[in-house]
Amino acid sequence: MAKVTPYDKRRYIDFGNLVVDYNENDVKLTDNVRNLADLFPLESMTNLIVLCNSGSATISIEASQMTIHQDDVLLCPASVSITDCAPSASFSCKAILLSDHIIHGLLHDKIEEWHHMAYARRLSMAKLSEVNVSEFNFYYALIDSKIRNHKSPPYEIMQALTRAMLLELCFVLRDAHGLNEEVKLSQGKILFNRFLGMISGNQVKRQPIGHYASELAITPKYLTMLCLKYSDKTASEWIIQYTTEDIRFYLRNSNLSIKEISAKLGFANMSHFGSYVRKHLGMSPSEFRHTR
Repeated sequence: MAKVTPYDKRRYIDFGNLVVDYNENDVKLTDNVRNLADLFPLESMTNLIVLCNSGSATISIEASQMTIHQDDVLLCPASVSITDCAPSASFSCKAILLSDHIIHGLLHDKIEEWHHMAYARRLSMAKLSEVNVSEFNFYYALIDSKIRNHKSPPYEIMQALTRAMLLELCFVLRDAHGLNEEVKLSQGKILFNRFLGMISGNQVKRQPIGHYASELAITPKYLTMLCLKYSDKTASEWIIQYTTEDIRFYLRNSNLSIKEISAKLGFANMSHFGSYVRKHLGMSPSEFRHTR
């Protein structure tokens, strides 16, 4: 199996008005992969992006199969596992592994579009143009170069490149599949996509599951079942992820006081907000705001 290069331990990165904290396993790169199934099982909640450089490979996911060809890009969301891979003799590819957390952090303002691309189908694949192939290879090479610069990596550039690459992927998949796909999806997928859109669109995301289920005219139990089916996360876990990323964003990127952030995100009082932040971010709001 090809060697995987991780980011260093936790780093804090700031470009423009966005700060994202990286953990050791948030981003990994690997090239010259022969068998995509060898990459599995992935770390929890890890997404896989594959660019096929040459040849082809037939991959199996659950009971279905699909073939990736030269210049195809493949998005395999965290809920999906490739169980088998039959590569051609000339098959080679590059793979980028990204945690849900880092995607959410870097695409804070575009996360609904990403989730549409990631969860509208079990896998998303598109043929890249010659220009797209050149650009994705360029992103890969630059990010890999920054990772390997152990002495003084320019993390701001690395973050900007990763975000740009993710946005490019969203545009490529959107052009390939279109955004208005609900007529082609099962009712369950439509409801799941709408649930993610509802959380993303709410300023106060930390609502009871029953609130979202009522808006969708289904039961909380059925909503959680749909979430597990299409993403391997419960409805509660999705609400926590969105809420936690909002907390990260406002603590890192705004001049709002902690009390104002607490109120903005719908917490009843500062004590409750502090307990929530300590539980999900491992430190108090004040410590998280000032730790770099």
